[in-house]
Amino acid sequence: MNAKDFIRQNKQKPLTEVALLLTKYPAINKTFVLNQINGIQKAKTKLPEFYRHQNIIYPSKLSMEQCSSEQAAIYKSKLVNAESMADLTGGLGVDTYYFSKKINEVIYVEQNPEVFRVAENNFNTLGAQNILIINSSAEAFIRNTKSKFDLIYIDPSRRNENKRVFKLNECTPNIIELASEIFKISNKILVKTAPFLDIKQSLKDLQHVTDVWVVSINNECKEVLYLMEKDKIVEPKIHTVNLVKPNQKFDFSYEQEKNAAPEYHEPKSYLYEPNSSLLKAGAFNSICSTFNIQKLAPNTHLYTSENLIGNFPGRVFKIENVIAYQSKNFKQLRIKKANISIRNFKDSVEQVKQKLHIKDGGEDYIFATTNLNKKPILICCIKSNSNVI
Repeated sequence: MNAKDFIRQNKQKPLTEVALLLTKYPAINKTFVLNQINGIQKAKTKLPEFYRHQNIIYPSKLSMEQCSSEQAAIYKSKLVNAESMADLTGGLGVDTYYFSKKINEVIYVEQNPEVFRVAENNFNTLGAQNILIINSSAEAFIRNTKSKFDLIYIDPSRRNENKRVFKLNECTPNIIELASEIFKISNKILVKTAPFLDIKQSLKDLQHVTDVWVVSINNECKEVLYLMEKDKIVEPKIHTVNLVKPNQKFDFSYEQEKNAAPEYHEPKSYLYEPNSSLLKAGAFNSICSTFNIQKLAPNTHLYTSENLIGNFPGRVFKIENVIAYQSKNFKQLRIKKANISIRNFKDSVEQVKQKLHIKDGGEDYIFATTNLNKKPILICCIKSNSNVI
């Protein structure tokens, strides 16, 4: 049996089972097969267009984890108007491919020869005719190119893949050092970072940032994008988006956030939990005036109102009961199953479940939090009909 036949027959099986089966076929490249089956399984939901093509080749497990999803790449491709662009950190080429659907002239740059060959095969398989591929480092490309571009895209990666980093200067290529050179070949740079990098620190490290997009998919924060424009010095606009149906959006600036003066109140009739993009961006106070809602406490990022607010960028709940965090009080509600969340609370979810003798699931939602008087409380809710996630 060859590798192609083996993959076709076993692509739906768990990787542990596949690895065991491969011991019977020593002539088959084990690493390649495992990468392909892992890639096929991940692509089914992450990259559905890639998944539909049988001749797509997938890179390592780590590369599959780090690449953009189709949904995020499509969203990103619509942010900037351009006729020409270069992706200096091409990788699997997902972002490059979806940029090429919107931009006429696209250059893909990748320094790893193996990853480069994978992307070359995939672009041909997908019929992407307007992508010029170059096997080079970002630094060498910038130094040697004679072309000018409307946009440069760059996605710096961690230098040490086993260590989580929190600053851009710990990533490669070092966009902080390269920015002045990149601005010689383009007036716009779009930088993608992982969501765990601190936004305010990144804004200090980068210059000429005009816009920031904090992007979540189904309420899971996936990436942060920074648009840098040559010689521009402005207060950056922060765009938070949760890609659901319909998309949830909220825009603000850190100057607005600093000057916002939220009102505080005990839980009323409705409870609001902002989506992960908004929480990552830190729009904790400015959201209050926009939606006419009150905050439960300064460090409790949950909000309330008497009347239902439509189009809120997050989850909305109808409050049924508010009680002290005591098992005897909770027992009277006769709730056996619920979805537990904690916000600014002393105990973990597991500790709350044990204390309340409750199991996961059901239609009830319980928020364990701290009120304005610094007392631990339980807010028992059901989802509002206005929810979309």
